[in-house]
Amino acid sequence: MISRSPSKKERPWFASEVQFSVPENEVHHVNVTDIAGKSFSTVRKGWKPDEVQSFLHTLAEDLVAVAEENTALRQEILRLENQLDHSRELEQRVRGMLKEMRAASKKMVGQAEASAAAMSYKVEQERKAILEQAKHEAAVVIRDAERRAERMLMKGNARLDGLKEQIDLLETKKLALITRIKSILRAQVDFLSALEHPKKQQLHSALRRATQTRDGLDADAVDEILARLDDREIDND
Repeated sequence: MISRSPSKKERPWFASEVQFSVPENEVHHVNVTDIAGKSFSTVRKGWKPDEVQSFLHTLAEDLVAVAEENTALRQEILRLENQLDHSRELEQRVRGMLKEMRAASKKMVGQAEASAAAMSYKVEQERKAILEQAKHEAAVVIRDAERRAERMLMKGNARLDGLKEQIDLLETKKLALITRIKSILRAQVDFLSALEHPKKQQLHSALRRATQTRDGLDADAVDEILARLDDREIDND
């Protein structure tokens, strides 16, 4: 934002940061270098070149900050997506472990049954005891494994839901940021176009549109600028 001591003859042509609009299909024609390096012809009773250049440099710095913020958001989204992939891999490993435990338990029961079947009638009771013990141990192993797997899956699902919410929030911020950038570029192109063809009606329209953008001119600032335009027309007459 550019500010100078108020003076009727030297007051700047804007009092705060102004945002303007540009057609969406023309955004790629304007970049930070174009704005910072833009020069204007000097004419009698025209705008002060140092004020115009200062405004363009301020605008270029703002666009750089917005671009850096957009890059940070993209990196954060990528980081969260990587965490989401890791959680999914963890879920797959847990499911695999549970499957292996069940297979191992089944194998234990089968081996116990085979050992008991090979025994003679004398050890039938011992065979039954071994079989029941193996089934009990297998049931305990499966039950514990299922409980652990269920807890891990619940935690993994909760984390997945949290990561998805964060990604959705970042996507919303990203879209809002893109919309803001487009609004800034549209507004600046409109105003620069008005500077190249300084007609009162065009400037009036650009200033009124600026009041509708975020951090735009307030009504008092617009009235002061319009009053100055009236004074310029009287001086020219």
